Amino acid sequence: MPINVDTVYQTVQALANKEQRGYITPQEFNLFANQVQSDIFEQYFYDLNAFRKQGPSEREMGDSVEFLMRKINNTSGVSINRTNCSFNTISQSWVLPPSQNKGRLFATNPSGKSKELRLMGMSEIENLLASKWHKLGFNEYVYFEDGFNNIQVWFGGGAVQTGVQVETVNGLPGVVSWGYNIVNEKALYNPGTSNNFSLDASERADVVVSILKLAGISTEDPALFQAASSEEQQNLQQENK
Repeated sequence: MPINVDTVYQTVQALANKEQRGYITPQEFNLFANQVQSDIFEQYFYDLNAFRKQGPSEREMGDSVEFLMRKINNTSGVSINRTNCSFNTISQSWVLPPSQNKGRLFATNPSGKSKELRLMGMSEIENLLASKWHKLGFNEYVYFEDGFNNIQVWFGGGAVQTGVQVETVNGLPGVVSWGYNIVNEKALYNPGTSNNFSLDASERADVVVSILKLAGISTEDPALFQAASSEEQQNLQQENK
């Protein structure tokens, strides 16, 4: 369920006006809101890349990758698909699709089940395959980066030449807009001209805090920035309980 733009707007104004710290105009709010939404969405992929390099066997329970993919999938206007990679018989490498936003990599094992790939160094893979003892226990699918947008995939039996896929994220979050009408020189919310945030509802607290931080930076108000940081710390403490 998307985040209601008016709920965020009213929360931001209430926190900004606390102790007379000022008023954020609708124009400023819309500018900050879109910047924050874009930043949060882009951060998903930096985090995914970091988790992807760890590999499924090294991640803890309560898989953060699954959590991130759920957030991405719940972003309005965005969809996640598995896309087949193409195999280059000359270089013996897999060519990833040109999409910039990618998730996890998978290969199909002989029994037809999809297995997530783990990133390893080329020399590490070669050493594993060269050792008869290590090769016996080499039962996961791994890959190394072989140039831009190219990978080589390996298993205990050698190079994998079929069934490699990558999660691709299609689409982008929509434009956020708190629409309004001027009545008695005051901006009043107009749902008919407004657009909600596209992000997953779980991001609401982070959205509020991040908008306040941008407002504090914009107005050079250290008190407002500090208030946003305190609110962020409270949110983190609640999440970690």
